[in-house]
Amino acid sequence: MTLLIATFALLCFLGQTYSLEDYAPVVIRVTNEDHQNKLSNEFKMKGHNISIVGDKFMIDGKPLHIISGSLHYFRVPAVYWRDRLHKFKAAGLNTVATYVEWSYHEPEERQYNFEGDRDLVRFVQTAAEVGLHVLLRVGPYICAERDLGGLPYWLLGKYPNIKLRTTDKDFIAESDIWLKKLFEQVSHLLFGNGGPIILVQVENEYGSYDSDLAYKEKMRDLISAHVGDKALLYTTDGPSLVGAGMIPGVHATIDFGVTSQPTEQFDSLFHLRPAPGPLMNSEFYPGWLTHWGERMARVGTNDIVLTLRNMIVNKIHVNFYVFFGGSNFEFTSGANFDGTYQPDITSYDYDAPLSEAGDPTPKYFAIRETLKQLNFVDEKIEPPQPSPKGRYGAVPVAAKLSIMSPKGRCDLGKRYEDVSGGTLPTFEELRQRSGLVLYETTLNETEGILVLNKPRDLVFVFVDGKPQGVLSRMHKKYHLRISSTAGSKLSLLVENQGRINYGTLLHDRKGILSEVIYNNKVIGGKWSITGYPLETVQFNSSVSEVTQGPTFYEGTFVLPEGQKPLDTFLDTTGWDKGYVWVNGHNLGRYWPGVGPQVTLYVPGVWLLEAPQPNVLQILELNKPSDSSTMEFIDNPILNRTGNLHAWKFP
Repeated sequence: MTLLIATFALLCFLGQTYSLEDYAPVVIRVTNEDHQNKLSNEFKMKGHNISIVGDKFMIDGKPLHIISGSLHYFRVPAVYWRDRLHKFKAAGLNTVATYVEWSYHEPEERQYNFEGDRDLVRFVQTAAEVGLHVLLRVGPYICAERDLGGLPYWLLGKYPNIKLRTTDKDFIAESDIWLKKLFEQVSHLLFGNGGPIILVQVENEYGSYDSDLAYKEKMRDLISAHVGDKALLYTTDGPSLVGAGMIPGVHATIDFGVTSQPTEQFDSLFHLRPAPGPLMNSEFYPGWLTHWGERMARVGTNDIVLTLRNMIVNKIHVNFYVFFGGSNFEFTSGANFDGTYQPDITSYDYDAPLSEAGDPTPKYFAIRETLKQLNFVDEKIEPPQPSPKGRYGAVPVAAKLSIMSPKGRCDLGKRYEDVSGGTLPTFEELRQRSGLVLYETTLNETEGILVLNKPRDLVFVFVDGKPQGVLSRMHKKYHLRISSTAGSKLSLLVENQGRINYGTLLHDRKGILSEVIYNNKVIGGKWSITGYPLETVQFNSSVSEVTQGPTFYEGTFVLPEGQKPLDTFLDTTGWDKGYVWVNGHNLGRYWPGVGPQVTLYVPGVWLLEAPQPNVLQILELNKPSDSSTMEFIDNPILNRTGNLHAWKFP
């Protein structure tokens, strides 16, 4: 371009939108004159540039105070990206941060998908058009309360001995292949190439996992090979763990929640780097995650705005984690382990400033007012209002198909090769990401105690098709008395409730990881195996086949004539545990008796206008509702206290 547009920084301060065409190629200079571990990339300034000078981020020689919020494109339909990003801008934010989820784009080995809701390029371009910089958190491990921390499950199946997040040759080789594929998509969107991506994160909170310098440097080099001088690299870690997570030549940031003394959170960083460059809280928590069986996590608004003001006054850069949370649709929610296995709920509302449905909350307006007082808000942008919601009422449903029936096995099951012996193949060895796996064998004794020391995660036990009870990792229930006769069929139906996403137990394979013991003897005979991946749910519902065990229910409904589809919430009250599909879209897990989440968010864009019928499918795993309906309401229910320990198999 022969004529440069007004500088990127000025556009952000004026609140104007920009497009990718507004950028000329740039060269970035990263300097910090007093830095003990001087950042390695130093380049001459030319055209647009981002740099670190002293304790400031500089764009075209002007300081940029990053006020960012996290929004994960994989937690919301692409149709809504612009709406959510516009609400970021209206609140006074100038940047959006997003993880890149490897497993979302390569769910199966070498099967890549960057289209539709997975169109990362479109997301970044939309952020640019709205007027936001982008912080790209490429991992490859991201945590994010996602299954296996965003790493693809098939790594655990392809490599039995793989050591994730280490210099293990297989993990590094696969990470290298993935990163090359990723940057084929996004390299042109780096700031130095004319795009809005100003910072790229290396790994994620590695100091909470290990301190292996060789691994950190290897991951830095893999990413730097694609980023070069086109954006700045950074790490993020907790205040006390920043030393373990820091990488030479990479800008170090920390993360923390509400506090009256935000500057003190950087004491460890100052000790390690007396001149650490711009101070940044790269995960400022306005809410928190929630597991099944807990109360919905909440963080007070007053504490948030006081901490925010204090950080900005002290020149601390901020990224809200999260500003908008969204939903963990289908099988994507992960789990934690703190002495007990803790699966995450489907909703990622997170008590964030924007709700799960993208509506501004009182917290949003309090943050906006604070940023307005500090001159970050463009008052020409009208503050957003909540969107209307649909109250479509109760939908009658009827039992259609028991998945363990002959028809259910045929229509929904995938028959795997029989095995013999005491060791059963895991989901990963079967190359099945999630859903259910059924292990079956013949018993030769009449009654006794069944023992599974490592159920992963919930095992429904049947003898000759009759329910006996459950064994549960979450409930720490590993023993069950069952009744049988010689020649009885033992059926063990295993549900994957989400792979661990954080900590040293990351290698979380699913299935039955221990020997199956009956009356103190290992069952070592022949096992037949049927998988139910449930990636798609297609069966002939005009012919019903209902026996015992997990059963699909189905119903149809038509929206009001002449009305555009609206977002709505499916109330699962009265049902027990399972999954719901609307027009083929898996809304995720429900478990209202355990709580606290009761409703499932239904994006209006997944509904069909009248007179087309919408199809509701429910897989109830445990026991049917006393009611033969499920109701669409216009408000979420995310805080109903349940009883984890009272939950049981009928």
